[in-house]
Amino acid sequence: MKQKLVILRGAPASGKTTICKKLRNIEENIVWLSVDQIKPIFSDFKNETLENANSACLVMLNYLLDHGYSVIYDGIFKNPAHVKQAEDVAQKKHIPFVVYQLECSLKTLQEREKTREGVKEGLWKPMGDDLVENLCKTIEENPIEEAVKLDTENTSLDECVEIIKRNFGLNRHLMLVFLPVLILL
Repeated sequence: MKQKLVILRGAPASGKTTICKKLRNIEENIVWLSVDQIKPIFSDFKNETLENANSACLVMLNYLLDHGYSVIYDGIFKNPAHVKQAEDVAQKKHIPFVVYQLECSLKTLQEREKTREGVKEGLWKPMGDDLVENLCKTIEENPIEEAVKLDTENTSLDECVEIIKRNFGLNRHLMLVFLPVLILL
C-alpha cells in the first residue's frame, strides 16, 4: 500500500481515539500519532504547552513518514495552522493526505465525555460541560474548509472507520470530490 496521511480533527468525545485505534495496523505500516498522547509530556493539558506538543508531533510525523509509515494523526487542533503544517510535511514528501472533521452535537459530546474510557474507570475526571463547549466553539470558529465532514453522531464509529478505509487509497482531490457522496449512500 502506498503511504498516506489521514488527519482527524474533532472535539473531545467525537470519536477520534476509537477511530484511530481501529485504523492503526502495524502489519500494514499504519501508525497512530495523537496530540493528546503527547501533551502530558509537557504538562497536565495546559494551553501554553499546545505549541510544544504540536511541534513535537510534527517532528514525530516527519520521522514516521521518512520511515515508510502511513500515519493516522489526530487532535482537537484548535489552531488550524497545526493541520496546515502537517499537510505541508506530507506535500513536501509527495505523500497524499486528507483531513476529516468529526462532527457531533454539543449535547452528545458532553454526554459521551462523562462516560468515555478513562473517566468511567476513575482514571481521570471528566473535562466538564463548559470546557467541552468551549473547545467545540473554538473548532467551529476556526474551520478547515477542505476537511471532509464525518458525522459521528448519526454514523457509527465502525461505519466511519469503513468510510476512511474505503477511501484510504484515493488521492486527496478525489476524496474531496467523491467522499461526501459516499457518506450519503
